[in-house]
Amino acid sequence: MNGLPADNPRPPAPRRWRWMGPGLALVVLGGTGLYALVHPRSPSAPAPTETRAPPSPTAPQATRAPAPRPAAPTAQATSPKAAVPTDDAEQKTRREAARQSARQYRAGRFNAFFRKEVFVEELARDGASRIDGLRSELADPTALQQLPADARFMENKPEPVLERMAMIDLLFELAPNEPAARDAMTSLALSPIDSGLSEPVKKGLVGEKYDLLFRLAQVDRQLAVDTYTRLDNPRLKSLLREALMAGLAESGASPAEVQRMTAHL
Repeated sequence: MNGLPADNPRPPAPRRWRWMGPGLALVVLGGTGLYALVHPRSPSAPAPTETRAPPSPTAPQATRAPAPRPAAPTAQATSPKAAVPTDDAEQKTRREAARQSARQYRAGRFNAFFRKEVFVEELARDGASRIDGLRSELADPTALQQLPADARFMENKPEPVLERMAMIDLLFELAPNEPAARDAMTSLALSPIDSGLSEPVKKGLVGEKYDLLFRLAQVDRQLAVDTYTRLDNPRLKSLLREALMAGLAESGASPAEVQRMTAHL
């Protein structure tokens, strides 16, 4: 069963400007979320070399030692220099790239010469690897566990919080043309919340899910409705219902369209 904050009031309906949206009001995240490990691969032992003494000139030809067989080339093939990077090393690289992109995106928003369309286009060239890094970074709650019990980030959000918000922004910017980005937003919204987590971590995760569903509804209305329907925790569905409704309205859907799409919920 998903764990939810013991006292987490329903977020208010979002305003039209992203940085003032209610999905952000619950975000109380912190830390940088570095956890990927590199498992070093020990080099294989070299194949033993077979030696022989030079034949005696007086010994009969039949008694000469047989020629040694060629050593198997496996030792050189498994040399650490030639080894393919491990999965953990690759994941660490992708997550670091995701953090770098989020920082650049945040810095660019306050730069008059920053061209968001160009930045997103360049980001899309990395394809699934960059999206996977964003998904992995947001899916890891380890960093949130360092938050103090009384952590509140309604105002003056710390740097790690703003960084994670920027990661959701990047998924949102990529989502219209990248199915993998929409899949990432869906999986993050549906991922269960461990009941053993602390209250600040739960609140932070609920806030991110609110923001993800609000953004997803602006990109793909039906996918957002289907994602909301798949939520298996009644309390979480209650908390996120307003995110869905507000996101549909923000997408340009009329009140009648919103009512039609959500009548069965």
